[in-house]
Amino acid sequence: MRAEFLIGSAVALLLSAAAAWSATPALSSTENINLAADVLNSDARNDVHVMNGNVRITQADMFIEAQQATAKGLQTDHSTWTFERDVHLQSLAADLRSNTANAVFANGRIAVATVRGTPATFEQRNVGANKNVRGRANVIEYDFGKGTVTLTQDVWFSYGGNEARGDTVIYNLRDERVVVNPTGTSASGSGRVNITIRPGSGIKVPGAEEKRPATAEPEKKE
Repeated sequence: MRAEFLIGSAVALLLSAAAAWSATPALSSTENINLAADVLNSDARNDVHVMNGNVRITQADMFIEAQQATAKGLQTDHSTWTFERDVHLQSLAADLRSNTANAVFANGRIAVATVRGTPATFEQRNVGANKNVRGRANVIEYDFGKGTVTLTQDVWFSYGGNEARGDTVIYNLRDERVVVNPTGTSASGSGRVNITIRPGSGIKVPGAEEKRPATAEPEKKE
């Protein structure tokens, strides 16, 4: 039977922690955190909670799904989570899938999630059909506060059909800017960035300044 985290003593503990989060002033979230799983094993004394089977955590427009989740520190305003097997994280801005993930909740909201896979995948949501921003990497970190996605280790990144490969790609979801290999060096020490631009795609390279053609001045009549 599916264990909905809305009833039971263990559930009450989780909900009381969520309520405490929501009441935290400054930067706290007022949205409820809802959790569901097939099985819950809760160690209230050590504040460790293990959820198994069809785990789903939702808050406003964000959800995280996995087959197993372990939460530590739910009775504090800074809890850590580990997700395993078939991990799917989705917010209003991004969709990530991976084998495993770690997440930190602070002041009642998710602050940072790091997903790992072979590979883990990322796709930006709610953008024009001609942009189609997505990427693959062994490690992807999603910083919710900054609105950035950082892809590291064997990275492939695509923006509207244009492709980039490097050791690190940092993409800003809000202003659609990307930096490839920000330190100028790669793991091999070459510091090389490989970019493929698709002719006729009509998409500018992220971060490049848009140049407008100069307007010719009208001929002066004698």
